[in-house]
Amino acid sequence: MKNILLKNVVKLGKMILPKHKKRNHILVVATTALGDTLWATPAIESIRANFPHCYMAILTSPVGMQVLKNNPHIDKLFLLEEPVSRNFFSLWKQLYREKFDTVLLFHASQRLTLPLCALLGASNIVGTAGINKGLDSLLTHPLPNQAQHEIVRRLKIIEAIGVKTTTQKLSIFLNEELPPRSPGPWIAMHPGSKDAFKRWPKEKFIELGKRLKQEMACEILITGTKDEKALMEEIASAIPGAHVDAPNRPLREFAALLAQMDLLISNDTGPVHLACALNKPVVAIYASTDPVICGPHKAEKTHVVSRRATCDPCLKRKCRVPFCFLQIGVDEVLEAAKKLLPVQPVQHNDNDS
Repeated sequence: MKNILLKNVVKLGKMILPKHKKRNHILVVATTALGDTLWATPAIESIRANFPHCYMAILTSPVGMQVLKNNPHIDKLFLLEEPVSRNFFSLWKQLYREKFDTVLLFHASQRLTLPLCALLGASNIVGTAGINKGLDSLLTHPLPNQAQHEIVRRLKIIEAIGVKTTTQKLSIFLNEELPPRSPGPWIAMHPGSKDAFKRWPKEKFIELGKRLKQEMACEILITGTKDEKALMEEIASAIPGAHVDAPNRPLREFAALLAQMDLLISNDTGPVHLACALNKPVVAIYASTDPVICGPHKAEKTHVVSRRATCDPCLKRKCRVPFCFLQIGVDEVLEAAKKLLPVQPVQHNDNDS
């Protein structure tokens, strides 16, 4: 019923609103989370390289505003806040005035986003079919949903308007700096994730941290969000000498923190891709998700430790005990860390008591 109503509103709106003339005004829509927004950056850079004189704006989320701040390839950022219905008309007015002739829908989890785009007077609305909550008919150029990395899927969307890929590497443009840290090397461990079914067990992180301290001359920093504070503190307290990061850092400050790290060890979550954008070494742990689709892509200094999900189909957010991660042992993650961070091992004195 919702979709029928939305389609009828769009149909009526198109009868009233004229289409804009082609002026190379491009709107890119990327209104989801940290990793999803970073996956858009190769496509954004490629658009600018192919169409250096186009006007390109991005409709994005609050997180996306932080990720894309200072990006030199973007002319303007527009904020989409939830619930979309509250600011729908005012946002539509802002966007309609820009006279976009092309809309590239990279990803949007909000049902109203595609109807909003369909009412902007653009002749071309390009996106991937099958991921638009039953509203594919509002796309003028629906592309097949194939098994491919999410970065590549976005690059296929820009290819539809004649853009050739110039890079597949993620980017973020920082000017934030933090005070220097004590000598390291420093290893960040990120044991949380928004979805619990993506987490390697905390006991594994504790054992890993202890062995890293025993076998490598390193400092351990436990990172996470404010909702993961208890998890962070529990793990840090069990690892002698481990540090706990402030869990309420603004995103760009957290990125500056990762830039100081010599290695990140993390579950499948946004910081993996943030570290890749910063060209920092990463060990990423996957089991319930497919790294071929959402893992590090074309990133140097990365190592993915993964296993196939044990449940078919995977229960995803309904999973309470993701035992698929028990397939991944501490030894394997530790060896990956040693390969990416080849530091001198701790020298043990046999005479030490």
